[in-house]
Amino acid sequence: MSIEAIASAVPSIKESAAEIAQQTGLEELFITEKIGVKWRHVLAPDETGVDLAEAACRKLFAQTDLKPGDVDDLIFVTQTPDHALPHSSALLAHRLGLSSSCAAFDIGLGCSGFVYALSVTESFLAGNAHENALLVTCDPYSRIMAREDKGTNAVFGDAAAVCWVRRTGTRCQLGRGDYGTDGSRAGALIVEAGRGKLPFVSVHESSLAQYSRDQLRLHMSGRDVFEFVMLQVPKSIGSCLERNGLTLAEIDWFALHQGSLYMLMAMAQRLEIPREKILINIDRFGNTVSSTVPMLLEELMWKEDLHDRKVLISGFGVGLSWATNILTFQY
Repeated sequence: MSIEAIASAVPSIKESAAEIAQQTGLEELFITEKIGVKWRHVLAPDETGVDLAEAACRKLFAQTDLKPGDVDDLIFVTQTPDHALPHSSALLAHRLGLSSSCAAFDIGLGCSGFVYALSVTESFLAGNAHENALLVTCDPYSRIMAREDKGTNAVFGDAAAVCWVRRTGTRCQLGRGDYGTDGSRAGALIVEAGRGKLPFVSVHESSLAQYSRDQLRLHMSGRDVFEFVMLQVPKSIGSCLERNGLTLAEIDWFALHQGSLYMLMAMAQRLEIPREKILINIDRFGNTVSSTVPMLLEELMWKEDLHDRKVLISGFGVGLSWATNILTFQY
């Protein structure tokens, strides 16, 4: 399996740290220095996640020789789909003009989703002798955040990314990963209502269920997430390195999920990773959930000579889940 190319797209509305400070009541300096966000993008009222994913895919088609008719599989990572039903990949496949024989399905993971989905994509291509897949990520959290919530609205931004993954390609190989989930901490990142447990309507109700705004928005316990990351992610990185027979010193770059700049730097310090090896994009985009890691890789692939270089990728968050792997570039 190989990642042949990556493209991304951001929404039309761009907000500064000063604007976020006005919305949340936080100090602008705290947003830029601790959280690390200077700019971020959010969906306009008439934009959707599928719109954004389509823009990323069309950008990739324009930049490569891949054609819609060449795509065998479309895998869409999202926890914030346009609709409860149908799956967003079905809508996107239709818009892109993909063949009806193209397999299209969603993966309901957030911050760890891209790293998980790379292994799913690799297995799906190999198991079915397919050649080309589009791995799409898009989690527009602006649709589930409260404007005044300091814990979420000062952190997240919207974006979509797409990777062209090729079964017989040789540009970038995936190593052996480390994956896990601690469901006992699932409440640290949660939207309580709107799905199966607290639905808007069911056969057992005679009228539409009414929920408060608070039940329908994203809640995040920053302290719990920070403690989870500092405890679990260094272990995951160590386990992944061991599985691949590598040391930290042999990794050229680290594409780590951008929960916050403070969290990222604290973890790097604990692992003794040199600052220049840490890729950063939270300053320009915020925490873009499942799109964070592929957007980091996109910039790296455009800027650097990646021949025989290794990049450690790690995503962690909702679940609470984690996923770490190694990419080895060969061009």
